[in-house]
Amino acid sequence: MHDTVQEEVSDREDCDRAVGVGRGHSITKNFSMIWFHTITALMAIGLGSINLAREKGTAQHRLIGWCWLVLMTGVTLSSFPIQELNPGHFSWIHGLTVWTMISMAIALTAIKKGKVRVHAGFMIGTIAGAVVAGLFALAPGRFISVQLGYG
Repeated sequence: MHDTVQEEVSDREDCDRAVGVGRGHSITKNFSMIWFHTITALMAIGLGSINLAREKGTAQHRLIGWCWLVLMTGVTLSSFPIQELNPGHFSWIHGLTVWTMISMAIALTAIKKGKVRVHAGFMIGTIAGAVVAGLFALAPGRFISVQLGYG
């Protein structure tokens, strides 16, 4: 049993070292949160892309949109405990999270007021931003690239 615990600690230290996390901070403390964030973001990007490609204004569009909003709320809220770039502190990425939350609120308010173009613009921008953020998350040296074996 001791060997198993020691191997787990060693694996965590290797992971932390691989992503450049310093002493006293551990990326693996948020291991589950990072995976929740990643999977939820992938689902949101998928649903958002489907909604962008399909007919607008239908009941199905609205249903997918609400599901997307719930997923994106999970994505944004789960990003705050993830502090990989600046261990123990927020980074510029968290500023983008706040902007994403504001954009979602503007888009929702706009469609409620019948401002379809404003709604569409903020939705397209938010989904494009999520795709760009996802690409940056795949960069070598980041947590995901280490987990996928190329970081």
